[in-house]
Amino acid sequence: ANALKGEADHCRAVGMDDYQSKPSPLAELKAVLEKWLPTTTATADAYALSAQSLAATQAVAAAVPVDVSILKGLVGDAPDLVREFLQDFRTSAAKITVDLRAACAASQMKAVVAAAHKLKSSASTVGAFALSELCAAMEDVGKTEDREALAVLLPRFEAEMAVVERYLDGL
Repeated sequence: ANALKGEADHCRAVGMDDYQSKPSPLAELKAVLEKWLPTTTATADAYALSAQSLAATQAVAAAVPVDVSILKGLVGDAPDLVREFLQDFRTSAAKITVDLRAACAASQMKAVVAAAHKLKSSASTVGAFALSELCAAMEDVGKTEDREALAVLLPRFEAEMAVVERYLDGL
């Protein structure tokens, strides 16, 4: 889970063969595994098809509030599993949103940074890229303690969060 700069080099220096931070799309994980495990032509063909599919899904991601195909790329496309992950995201996002609102209201910038970072990562994992980008922006302004910029971002965050929730309601 540690994606800090230099962590991959550190891991290799202490003896690891390779390093992959999370979230790790299945295509990337597969590439790392194939690097270290024997492969066949069929496996290489399947990987090429998977990479093409990933590029196509990224184009779709811009058109919908939550591109569920991104989550499916990480966990597979079993409907029950996808629903469970989305429900876990909704539950977690609701709690983090409450924490983020409270931190903003109290001008607790460290708490803003922590909450925005947490929601940024989970939103990206389920394919809620616009929400993830707003969280990244809130995280950045929290780090610089720019309360005016945070006051501008908060209503945009609230609106996008509502769009994501409505979209998930329709799935």
